[in-house]
Amino acid sequence: MHPPVVMVTNAVAPDKLGGLERYVRELAAALVRSGVETTVVAKRMSPDHPDVETGDDGVTIVRHDVPDKRRLLFAAQYPWYTRRGVRAAVRQRPGAIVHGHFPVPMLSMIPFRRRSHRPFVYTFHAPVYRELLSERQNTYALPRPVQRSAVSLLRRAEAAVVDRAATVTVLSEYMRRQLALLSPRAADDASLIPGGVDTGWFAPANDVHLPAAGTPMMFTARRLVQRTGVAEVIAAMPAVVARHPGAELAIAGDGHLRPAIEQQIVQLGLTGKVHLLGRISEESLRDRYRTATLTVMPTAELEGFGLTTAESLACGTPVLVTPVGANPELVAGMDPRFVARSAEATALADAILALLDQPGVIDAARCTLPGQRVRRWSWDTVASHYIDLYERHTRNLS
Repeated sequence: MHPPVVMVTNAVAPDKLGGLERYVRELAAALVRSGVETTVVAKRMSPDHPDVETGDDGVTIVRHDVPDKRRLLFAAQYPWYTRRGVRAAVRQRPGAIVHGHFPVPMLSMIPFRRRSHRPFVYTFHAPVYRELLSERQNTYALPRPVQRSAVSLLRRAEAAVVDRAATVTVLSEYMRRQLALLSPRAADDASLIPGGVDTGWFAPANDVHLPAAGTPMMFTARRLVQRTGVAEVIAAMPAVVARHPGAELAIAGDGHLRPAIEQQIVQLGLTGKVHLLGRISEESLRDRYRTATLTVMPTAELEGFGLTTAESLACGTPVLVTPVGANPELVAGMDPRFVARSAEATALADAILALLDQPGVIDAARCTLPGQRVRRWSWDTVASHYIDLYERHTRNLS
């Protein structure tokens, strides 16, 4: 009989649909399937969301309130609201293993008095002090002059969480290196458990119809923010279209850069060649992966695991990545032409052309996917690694 698990995070799917939110929900569901009673504690994203509910996947969600973002004192009040909500939920589950996924709510597990410390597991997904505040774009009511102080405070908070965690995991070796910037000791001791993919859903189709020769379709699923490199891959398209006039690029996702990207498409004369799909359904996402000639991950900065890369590979479509973040780890062992020399537009254009000019390279990669590299990302496999880690964590505390 496995002990219950309480996952503490910022927000959870489907309340919010992002990579971290999906990761937490899908891992929780996989643990439930493995016989582990699992609760997720997260902030309330809408007044309509109930305090407590159990989904069809067996995962119990406990939501706590946070102050309104429009409040002048939002930044000061947020940690106290979160601490109150998280600690109340955790206290109600005294025998559970606490597994954190986001630093701010996990500050609630660092007590003012050491003797009341409850050991916890923490998964380091990304350096939030670099990723979140740099993209806030008016998401938080922080005057710009205090931005630097806010980043510094969040960095110290994140370092405190990983330092106090009894057990830390990372999704990639790249994230281990990022963790080392916060805590060398935590990085040395961290276990690598990769991200997960629903390999029952994201899988090749027997009757898929690929684009005809001469009309290659590139696809990417990216937030429209600077670090994801969407503007760079669009800037690469004129050179691609000049050599392959039938080439097109479809982009799924949304973000604050959409107006600028729409203007960029027009200015580059790419109307009808680059398609902004916005947010699409899981069915459409899977179909896009399956029917693309090539998926492109133009990451410019920070990529803790590379979910789009893993999902596309699971669907049997090879991925061109930049040498940034964890993506090169996911395509390791494939033809080296699937890693661009940099994240710049000219390098992306050269890499795309190198593959489109030699379609046999793409075809050969398709023949070897998904294979063992994808099976290790299945949620059942990932959940089994966490169950083993929970058991070691429990033994170390006894």
